[in-house]
Amino acid sequence: MHNVTLGRGYPESTIEEEPILGRVLAMPDGRIQPLTWRDRMMLSLGLTDARQLATKYFGPASAAALPGH
Repeated sequence: MHNVTLGRGYPESTIEEEPILGRVLAMPDGRIQPLTWRDRMMLSLGLTDARQLATKYFGPASAAALPGH
């Protein structure tokens, strides 16, 4: 038998491309961090992003482990 894999080669998204859609920051390893009102306001104004919040709450090693870094 032949081993055939059908893949479309979808590009992996980066955390900068993903919107934060709620009141929490969810990390790829399953950790969840509730966002403060200030964090949500800064996100809506474009003054911060998910990578900066991941560094703030989980340290630089966590942000470096995110896809696209």
